[in-house]
Amino acid sequence: MRCSICGTENRSNARCCAGCGQPLPGREPLPVTDACLSTMLTQAIDPLTSPLSGEEEMMEANLPLFANRFAPTYPLPDPWPVGPLEVRDLAPWQRCWACGSVANEANESYCIDCGAALEVRTYPAFLSVRTMPQGPALISRLADPLARAMLPDIVDQYEFDEWQLTVLLDQELQPLNSPLDETTALTIGAALARLLVSLHSAGISLGTITIDDLGLIGPAQVCLRHANHLRLVSDDERVTAFQTDLRVLTDVLERLTAIPRTTQRLDEATIIDAEQTTDSLGTILRQIRTGELTDATAVARRLEALRDERTHPVPLLQVAGAYSDVGRVRDHNEDSLFKLTLCLENNGQRQSWGLYIVADGMGGHAAGEVASGLAVRHAAQTIIDSYLQQMLAGPRLYHEADMQSLVRQAVLAANEAIYNEGRAQANDMGSTLTMALVVGDRAVVANVGDSRTYLFRDGKLQRISQDHSLVMRLVELGHLSEDEIYSHPQRNAVLRSLGDRAEPAIDLFQVRLRPGDALLLCSDGQWEMTRDPVMERIITEEADPQQACKALVAAANQAGGEDNIAVILVRLSL
Repeated sequence: MRCSICGTENRSNARCCAGCGQPLPGREPLPVTDACLSTMLTQAIDPLTSPLSGEEEMMEANLPLFANRFAPTYPLPDPWPVGPLEVRDLAPWQRCWACGSVANEANESYCIDCGAALEVRTYPAFLSVRTMPQGPALISRLADPLARAMLPDIVDQYEFDEWQLTVLLDQELQPLNSPLDETTALTIGAALARLLVSLHSAGISLGTITIDDLGLIGPAQVCLRHANHLRLVSDDERVTAFQTDLRVLTDVLERLTAIPRTTQRLDEATIIDAEQTTDSLGTILRQIRTGELTDATAVARRLEALRDERTHPVPLLQVAGAYSDVGRVRDHNEDSLFKLTLCLENNGQRQSWGLYIVADGMGGHAAGEVASGLAVRHAAQTIIDSYLQQMLAGPRLYHEADMQSLVRQAVLAANEAIYNEGRAQANDMGSTLTMALVVGDRAVVANVGDSRTYLFRDGKLQRISQDHSLVMRLVELGHLSEDEIYSHPQRNAVLRSLGDRAEPAIDLFQVRLRPGDALLLCSDGQWEMTRDPVMERIITEEADPQQACKALVAAANQAGGEDNIAVILVRLSL
């Protein structure tokens, strides 16, 4: 078949032109994939006597030729050095790099099956002595496919006299941008620890690696850019070499997360502090450095357990009540609230979610209530569209950094809606907002303004959010006491609100919940009228969240009801 573009006469079985690579009429080219090298080239290739033309043969006369195909890109010094080098594939037509075809001939420039250029390509490689393999030559000794997937892909291995050449696929890896959040670092650390387990069981030491030697081939799926420092270790040096590998892992994770190195003596009383009461990545790394953890398997199990604990929330049940009232003084209600509780039971497994929002509008009639309504609607819509719908479609691992980013996006969406509406209506509408996204026993709380979120635990209220108000700023500066904020003439002046600027400052808080806890979200019309002891007593006495909310609002009205009131109470249990 003659190509209509370049005029090349092609063989009858060609799908693409051997002269220009264009698809031939009525023929379907094979798919092109860079992955074929790792899956196809490992098959045996029949060597030819001389795959090079006369000119090429003269050019490469001073270079060794492995498998009549691969030659170093530069002359090797004498004696040959063990280590990494680059090689060129001087006979690319023997097997197409793009589709794996073996139907091409030496005089063809493009693959007749996929149209890829049969060009001389360069690959990373490693040269080692056959009787003393090291570096990537040792990868084939690993039985665990997950461990091998973390190391460079081998195109093939070739022998030349006493030498062995390992040709590698040049993978494109995404860089690791540090500092990483703890969940991602735990995932990467657990994978690297499992790689050490596989290497150590084969009597292989990993050797020195740095952050730059690591990359991602998928979400939190780590891979090494090279394996040049792999080496076999004798029985006498195993303990020292393997402990050195663990310290290398510690160095990498410390740098990835910016965790400060805090090596301490094990018998010091100061080693038992708040951080050690629960396991943490910092604790594990410190125990490796102090010699308490000396085995890769134990390190892998600790990291995996901590990763699973971080990514699998305990599915606490959520029972919520909500109530709002205009109060005794105002003529209309500018507060808004949103309450959504979800629970999914499937195959004996439970998942639970909750989204709770309280907003206090400002700007006068037909402005404050519009602002607070926009706040709760747009914040809720963002969470529902970007997260809850996907969770109902299928389970996902919990990721603290992702949840904080999502909640932040929700607040920004609420702010944008109010900001745009205020300018369209030429008024100064705005709103405070506090919200909690609850996933099992994890809660992410956001706050702008002086609406509050509390944690109720063991009969006491602990304020999670921070008021962005003038009086709270005066408290922070030492000019007022906490008790004086309830009677200060400027207690309603807020320093932050949604709608007053395009990019508001947002406070975010992460809370770990327990069975028996409760979350209380309320506007200032609640907490100013009923101080913490009164709210604690009502929440303790009223087991039903809805009845507790009504009782809280009634208490606020009885104390004067000087502002609108909005309150949400969420009780959590197993």
